[in-house]
Amino acid sequence: MIWVGSLRRVVRIFLILIFCLLMYALGVVIKIITLPCPQKRYKFLYPATSFWGYGMAWLMGMRIKVEGPRPRAPFFLVSNHLSYMDILLVCAVCPAWFISKSEVASWPGIGPLTRIGPTIYINREIRRDVKRMNQLIADLVLNGGAVGFFPEGTTTNGEELLPFKPSLFQPAVEMGLAVTTAAIAYETRPGMPPVTDVIAWYGDEEFAPHIARLLKEPGFTVRIRFGEQTITASDRKELALLTYAQIQKDLDHLKG
Repeated sequence: MIWVGSLRRVVRIFLILIFCLLMYALGVVIKIITLPCPQKRYKFLYPATSFWGYGMAWLMGMRIKVEGPRPRAPFFLVSNHLSYMDILLVCAVCPAWFISKSEVASWPGIGPLTRIGPTIYINREIRRDVKRMNQLIADLVLNGGAVGFFPEGTTTNGEELLPFKPSLFQPAVEMGLAVTTAAIAYETRPGMPPVTDVIAWYGDEEFAPHIARLLKEPGFTVRIRFGEQTITASDRKELALLTYAQIQKDLDHLKG
């Protein structure tokens, strides 16, 4: 019945707004109490971020299944990218500071939460901004933080893994830092549209109509598989290729 999905969407939007407002207030409190010692902010933000991720996943109808060893901070995490749901997933199971395109900061709803939470922005139109980002990443990891990003550089429909952009791997190479990989695969329930139609957010589709469509659905499952071994390399291009191969291997396992 059509009205059931519409009612489900309205209830979820209401609960998500309340939950996000509460989490935003918590983020402000954490920021204030850690002003005298900003480096301690990580210790408070990570559990709060995990709580937010699991809470949002539950409200969105996302069931999470984890395979492989979860990384523990400090770590450098890369994964494939299908949707904004990937961020909720990683926030829940292994909170990290996310590298995000600068436009996300202005998105309604998500933007304010990313600004108060563990997010660092990159302006893709300014080439020299990569250097600034690499320094930020290095500083975060040296201070015990965790960093995650999506090296494909964009979302996909999940059917094919795009080549990885090597530029943001530079801090891992310079610091001799091991990289943890994560493969993400979604499954919809019987009777639901396929992943490519309802969960994957790619191309030129607007955010609002996509999430409105997703919120009507009863729920779905996501599986995240962490690589059994971390990966190191002396060259960022080699590191990009090695992590690509590992994620492709784990994706084949999840889909198989």
